[in-house]
Amino acid sequence: MPTAYHTSTMIGNIDFGIDSNDGEEPGPERAPLPLHLLAMIISYLDNPADLARACRTSRILHYMCLPTLYADVSLHSYDYIRYSEVDNRPEGSGGASPFFMGLNAVVTRNIAGYIKKFKVWGQWKEHDLEECARVGRVPDSSMMLNLLVRAAVDRMPALEIFSWELDTKMLPNVWQGLAQRQTLSSLKVKFASLRLPRLTTLVPPMQSLKSLHITNIDPLCYPDNISSLLLGSKKLENLKLHWSPRMREAREPSVNLHSYFGRITTANYKMPLKHIAFQNLFAFNEDIFEQIIDPNLIESFTMISSMGGTDDTADIAFMDVSWKYARPEATPNLKMLRGDKVSKMHCNMMGKFKGLKSYYLITGRKLNDCYQSTSAKSNSTRASNGIHTGIMDSITNSDSSGGSNSGTSNSPGSTPLSTISTTSSTSCPMQIASTPFAPPSASNALSQLGKDYLENIYKYHGASLHHLLLMPQWRLSSEDLARLVRNCPNLEQVGLGLEVANFNMLRLLIPFLPKLYAIRILDNVDDSTLTDSISKQGPDYHEEKMDNDIWKLGFDTLRWVGLGDHVFEISSAQTVIANGVVQSQKTVRSAPLDAVKDVEIWSMDRLEI
Repeated sequence: MPTAYHTSTMIGNIDFGIDSNDGEEPGPERAPLPLHLLAMIISYLDNPADLARACRTSRILHYMCLPTLYADVSLHSYDYIRYSEVDNRPEGSGGASPFFMGLNAVVTRNIAGYIKKFKVWGQWKEHDLEECARVGRVPDSSMMLNLLVRAAVDRMPALEIFSWELDTKMLPNVWQGLAQRQTLSSLKVKFASLRLPRLTTLVPPMQSLKSLHITNIDPLCYPDNISSLLLGSKKLENLKLHWSPRMREAREPSVNLHSYFGRITTANYKMPLKHIAFQNLFAFNEDIFEQIIDPNLIESFTMISSMGGTDDTADIAFMDVSWKYARPEATPNLKMLRGDKVSKMHCNMMGKFKGLKSYYLITGRKLNDCYQSTSAKSNSTRASNGIHTGIMDSITNSDSSGGSNSGTSNSPGSTPLSTISTTSSTSCPMQIASTPFAPPSASNALSQLGKDYLENIYKYHGASLHHLLLMPQWRLSSEDLARLVRNCPNLEQVGLGLEVANFNMLRLLIPFLPKLYAIRILDNVDDSTLTDSISKQGPDYHEEKMDNDIWKLGFDTLRWVGLGDHVFEISSAQTVIANGVVQSQKTVRSAPLDAVKDVEIWSMDRLEI
């Protein structure tokens, strides 16, 4: 009689305690751990390879891991054949491409019922485009792709999230299949960018849809009509619309807002939106948003590379300037505001409500051409006054009783917010008088606008504000820093620009922000003095300087420090013995930018919605 032997199941460093029977006569499996404990262990497996190995170890783990393994399916298409780096074999050798093999598995195997999130993305090669366009046909390869995706969607009763990010158009049959999925709550679709005739459709409503994200909208590339989708999706709460940047670059006013929202205005209906994000909106102001949006429900608003900023003059010179003077309604429940433009209108809106928790002004934005040219001409004059390069010495130097008054030069291209004066003031020990170097009118206007923004932040949102990212052109003085700390005591993450001589004052004020988790000192858009200084001296030098003093300063919650393009991580407190005395000490180490990809003052600082 054959002998059966048992081996314990190991996935990674986890011993599931389940014996797999490898004998010729399979017997019952032992599961010494309760099933709910097994389910808890499996929940920590986030690597698909680990989940796949777990599925192959025993029947119990197969049935328990399979739903998790196929809950999130992402298929990446390439428009070329890839070869293995190990043995130079082509991917899919002996079959089809991995993309089509994945689609085949979803359509033919009993796994589609587990899928909750389905994504197709990448490049798609279409053949005979010009000939098909001339005779009014869809290329067979694209039609076959859409038929397979529709067949896959029809087999997904639990589908909740669907994403189409291929560079080819999604056809009506897929839209119709998605409309029949009663569980679908989130949809992202990338529109095609080819200016060739292609079948368009009136997208049907989706009753359970809560989040809609449409990218690469171009009126000249035969986009689908989403007006009925917006009107009929009564549960829609999150709307993100991204237009192609082509219209703004070409200054082409081809976007008609009524083509998207006209049905809503006609029906006298207001969408129950809570989160709104627009990017690359270049259109005439038709006063349509006040008719379709209930401002009392808005919780977050994002506007990137769109109309309404102070530097829109050149872009809209022959178009419509009324965006700059629009008077939006008050949004009493707004909690997050994000954008890359500032204007008097935006500033006034900040004073119409209270309770903002997160405010992000996306950095890296150039000012208008007039200011850039004038700033460039004055760089040589500013440089002659000397730039302080001992950045970390200013932060960690303990002999700092009068450090805030030494070296008041501003970085090139900066816009100091301190009081403009030609004589120093001694009435306040933290006030620094600065003399700008022949700033252009645009710089003065931006400086005054920055003061107005900060006043509204202090007055209406200081007590509730947790995250704050300011423009790098606004160089805050010691007085500005003191007011910021005094009026915003609950800050957890903050990013701002500083006058170079005020790093020591920042060091003194940080302990008065007890919840501070991350701080980011921004380089000016037109000046990289801070980043260049750290790169020249090396991150190791600054690690040592901060490491020596950081544990003495009482930074209990501070984890991340950003200086220009450099990031430093502060470890949790560790107990050490120094000279026979037990002390609690923290260490500071340089970290890659990827380490802060989930920290909002970095992750929100990008031109994406």
